[in-house]
Amino acid sequence: MKNLLLFLLLVTFSANAVSQEIPVINNISRLNSSLGSSASVEKNAPKKKDFWFTVNPYLWTIAMGGTVGIPNTPSGYPKTYEFNKSFSDALSNLKMAFMIGGKFKYKRINLFYDIVYANLKNFDATLPNGAGLVSANTTVKELITDLSLGYSFPTSSKSVFLDAYAGVRIWSTDTELTLVPPGGQNFMGASTNSWVDPIIGINASFILSKDWFSYLRSDFGGFGANSEYCFMILGGFGYKFNPNINTSLGIKNLSVDYNKDDKRFNLNQYGLILSLGYSY
Repeated sequence: MKNLLLFLLLVTFSANAVSQEIPVINNISRLNSSLGSSASVEKNAPKKKDFWFTVNPYLWTIAMGGTVGIPNTPSGYPKTYEFNKSFSDALSNLKMAFMIGGKFKYKRINLFYDIVYANLKNFDATLPNGAGLVSANTTVKELITDLSLGYSFPTSSKSVFLDAYAGVRIWSTDTELTLVPPGGQNFMGASTNSWVDPIIGINASFILSKDWFSYLRSDFGGFGANSEYCFMILGGFGYKFNPNINTSLGIKNLSVDYNKDDKRFNLNQYGLILSLGYSY
């Protein structure tokens, strides 16, 4: 009888011990399964790229106004001439235009680029009082190339990104002026000039949702090195069709004041921009 009681006690104790051990084994099994799942997710997750670039051809609806002047203007005539043309005026005189911008990025280092070419012919200039002219026409050809090196500041935000940059704005201009007096021979003169302005600026971009974003970029330069100053600001909103293709609508303003050796190029250009972008 004692042996039977001892046997029953041993069976009961063994059953309790096994029942206590099973949850521990289950927890260890779940932990191993969880760790294995996390490792699999990390292994399969796409790696953040160190290098990527963007290409953005765009249409800039340029309106412009300012003052131009060329050397060797005939004595007795004004040395500078003003004009102010809307986009519709500029479009009717536009012969050719090409615009493209974007950046290359490696980790936190950026190379920004922006290229604008425009050929606008036969703008009627405003004649000063007492100019003694029937009319004055101007033609402006310009190639503007921005090249800047930037740095992306670290930020805890996943929707706001900020870069500071410094670089150069390279100008190449060809200004033609035709003066028409009441009688006699017309005067036709031209001035071709190129110069480089240093620039410094800030670029900010904002993720608004999965598909929508916005951007703002501005810089200032010249500092009297060549032009007295140059200034640029652009901003707008964009939509992503997919991770690689996007479009945006914004506003761009570009100003410069250059005056050396009777070559005057004081111009303000502004208008809407519509771009189609590719990101890699």
